[in-house]
Amino acid sequence: MYLDFLQNRPGATIACPYSLRPKPGATVSMPLAWEEVRAGMTMGDFTIFNAVDRVKETGDLFKGALGKGIDLTAAINKAKKVFG
Repeated sequence: MYLDFLQNRPGATIACPYSLRPKPGATVSMPLAWEEVRAGMTMGDFTIFNAVDRVKETGDLFKGALGKGIDLTAAINKAKKVFG
């Protein structure tokens, strides 16, 4: 679960992995391995035109973040107990 009070306002956006961004060049929000991060990178390095080939080459780099998932009902119930 992602909570960010600054995103709860008109016009706020948040990008999830592999989402197409409303930017010139049709950029895509793309997860990276630390080894790929380098000076001079730009959003334009990852676009709708190269995203599919990149995922075919690197695999789903976000897959490990998903894990087995969570029991959202249990999390909400625990939050209710803690925060009333």
